[in-house]
Amino acid sequence: MPKLCKFTSPSDGKPVYVNPDQVSVVYTFKGQPPDTIIAFRKDFQLGVKESLEETVRILESAAERTDR
Repeated sequence: MPKLCKFTSPSDGKPVYVNPDQVSVVYTFKGQPPDTIIAFRKDFQLGVKESLEETVRILESAAERTDR
């Protein structure tokens, strides 16, 4: 089982945990302030406080650990 990735909820600052194997896409919603969105298939989206670059780095790092 892959290790869960820890992110921060933008609304209340609490931690949220993501299974990197279930992530479909990561993108930035261009609101004010811009939000980083992690999407799981087409049904569920999660906003996180981390930047797009940091989110992708965390998810890629987790994927590298499980590939070994």
